[in-house]
Amino acid sequence: MHSRVSNHEASNKQIGCKGELRKIKKKKNKSEARDQQLKKKEFESFTVENGKLEELIKYLIAGYRQVPATDLQKQEISVDLSYSHPNFDVKDEEQGMNSEVQGNVEELDGIELDDLRDDLVPKKVTNPENSLIIEPNSISEFLLKIDEDVASNVDFSDYMICFNGEQKTIGRYSFPISLVPTVERIMKAYGDVSASSLMSTNITGKIYLLFCATIKEMEDLELHQVTQTKMLKWRDAIKDALRVNFKVEFAMLHLKKVARAYFGGIGEQVLLSINEKLNSLYKERAKALEGFKDFLANAKDFDGQSVSTGLFP
Repeated sequence: MHSRVSNHEASNKQIGCKGELRKIKKKKNKSEARDQQLKKKEFESFTVENGKLEELIKYLIAGYRQVPATDLQKQEISVDLSYSHPNFDVKDEEQGMNSEVQGNVEELDGIELDDLRDDLVPKKVTNPENSLIIEPNSISEFLLKIDEDVASNVDFSDYMICFNGEQKTIGRYSFPISLVPTVERIMKAYGDVSASSLMSTNITGKIYLLFCATIKEMEDLELHQVTQTKMLKWRDAIKDALRVNFKVEFAMLHLKKVARAYFGGIGEQVLLSINEKLNSLYKERAKALEGFKDFLANAKDFDGQSVSTGLFP
């Protein structure tokens, strides 16, 4: 009897163990199923993301192919790279070559000519001596103004000259001592420019004084001190003298020369600025060439060909 009870208990224990095993196995299967489902979703997510990346890469490659390339080996440096200017901003050499060449190659060989021209040549030019902004098309307009017959707008107050005080008579006119040396130089070179005028000295006296004051200012000022406003005042004084039949055509011719020289001086500033920028570009190009020169020939081997070129003898 005792033996049968023991066998029955053993049998029940065995059955219980098998049930527990089935439960564990069932839970394991469910867990594996969930893991597989998560992996499947993760794979699908990676697939979608990969597709987006592929589209982005294709877009970038298409953009790169549209960038015009420049053969750096065929260009020669013809600018003196040792040139420098006190105000010239040179990059810190201690950054080393790596910092110069680690950027995208597209940045080196994708420069458009129009962009370079716009960067080098300013649309407006500033004359720092006169605080003027010069538009390129305004140069010809101003030169035309020099010949314009307009109402005169010049007076004694426009000149830094003392017209009062001691006077000296030369010919039919009296001049302040400050103008006497100028009047004498004019008469020595061109004679009495007022001789051909038949108008009263009461009318022409002020005109003659302003004309001589104009010539004196030309003697006293250097080119960088000249302004457009001052040249127009000079024009008015010379035009007034011409209107009363003074023989002063030489002064008008000289004023036109001064006006052209005025813009020429600004042009020198523009060219200096461009030369400084070009010099900087040539220095950067030389550094880039130094960094890439060992690899340019390799790139040339695959120009327009697949990268398997040379793989098979």
